[in-house]
Parts: sequence; C-alpha cells; structure tokens
Amino acid sequence: MPRTDWKKASAAIRKATNLACSPIAVMLLPDVKQISEMKGVRQLQATAPCQMAAWARYYGEEGCVAASAQGTKCVWGAACTGLMEAPDRLTEGDLAWRYAKDPEAGKRIQASMGVLGSSGKLFDALVMTPLELAPIDPDVIVVYVTPAQALRLVIAYAFLEGDEVRSVLTGQSSLCSAIAYAYEDRNMVIDLPCVGDRTYGMVQEQEMVVAFHASRIEQILTGIQGSEGFSSHPYKPFLRWPVIFFPDMEPRNTELE
Repeated sequence: MPRTDWKKASAAIRKATNLACSPIAVMLLPDVKQISEMKGVRQLQATAPCQMAAWARYYGEEGCVAASAQGTKCVWGAACTGLMEAPDRLTEGDLAWRYAKDPEAGKRIQASMGVLGSSGKLFDALVMTPLELAPIDPDVIVVYVTPAQALRLVIAYAFLEGDEVRSVLTGQSSLCSAIAYAYEDRNMVIDLPCVGDRTYGMVQEQEMVVAFHASRIEQILTGIQGSEGFSSHPYKPFLRWPVIFFPDMEPRNTELE
C-alpha cells in the first residue's frame, strides 16, 4: 500500500474546513533514539503535549517538536499518551483536588478518560509536527476546530459507512485523552479542550479538538470529496425568500417614480 501523501492530505483538510493553521501529526515512538533519525525534529526538554500541539499548529518547520517521557512535565499527558504507566496518585484521584470535590469524584473522572498508560508504559517519546511535514506516518491526527468545522469533519467521517463519533467529555486532559481513544479504538474523537490546553496550548474560547486514527485518513478524504456538494464550509444560509421590512422603511411607489 503506497504511503499517504500527508502534504496533500493536510491541504485537503485545511481547504474543506478553512483552517487557519495546520492539522497536527502525532507520532508515538517506542524508542527515544528514533527522534535523532527524524530530520528537522527538535527535542524539547521541558514541555507538555498541549504546548507541543501549539508549536505544531503555528510554527511551520519550527513546529516539528518531540519530547521524551522525562521531558514531558504533565503527568496526565504522559500517562494518557503511554509515555509512563499511570501512577496510583493519578488513577486513585489523589491529584484531583484542584478540580473535583474529593478523590472519589476525581477517580471516577480519571476512569472515564483515555489513558494508554493504564496497564504500563508503551512508548518512549512523543512527536508532533504540522501534518504536511510529518517525517513518518503519524499514529493520530489532531485538528483544532470551531463547532462548524468539527461538523464538516464528522460529515466526511460518516460519508462512506455511516460511522458515528462517540466521545467522553470530562474536561480533563482533553487533548491527550482524545489521542488515547483515537489510537486505541482507531476511530474519531471530539473533545472540549481542557484548562491546561487553554493555558499552555493557547487554545481559543471557540475551539474544540478533533482527533482521529491516521488509518482513517482515506475515509475522511473520500468523505470530504463526496459530501462537498451539500455540506461545504462555510455553510450557506438559505436566502430564497422575500425580504420584508417595516412598511415605513420601504421605498414608496411614488418615491420610485
């Protein structure tokens, strides 16, 4: 099977959704040494996945960044992306005091999230780049969108087989939880960017996050093309109706003579 042309894929997604910045290629590496084999990828020493996503969205070639497990400073991000085994203080809700009433509530929130590291460490490093600059085939693709842009991707995703998008919204570690669910279930996920995403990733008020397994790219690209005729973005308002103004605001016949 030929390698996907990620540059063309990125351009197609951007055109269909009118994205202001790049979709993000996410690569989960079993060996940190693989970073050095990727031309143009810069390893960050103290970062978090949400900050890496901002680099990839906005900085072009400078946005090709990587982090080892040791360089990832967010325990939620590292656990969700499989860079570490989820520690008990996370899974038991002990870290939840900032956003949950008590550890029990935090534990229930945590149990709802996508966590690749729930059964052990799986990966040694995380790479994020603009999709068009992906040095290898990505595992997951992430797109920050408005609700209307998210709708365009959902319509494209459903076009071929009627596949639905199911999401679990907890408001916590949203980017990384979405990556985990997309990777594990090989599907599409929509989430609401969390406080960390907005603090460290500069995500805007109106934005949502969409993540999908890279194996779905041809399905989505075909869906974009097939559904373009009736669901192109931005969506056109229906204007085939007569305009009605207050009578005293309309030109009078005598005024038009």
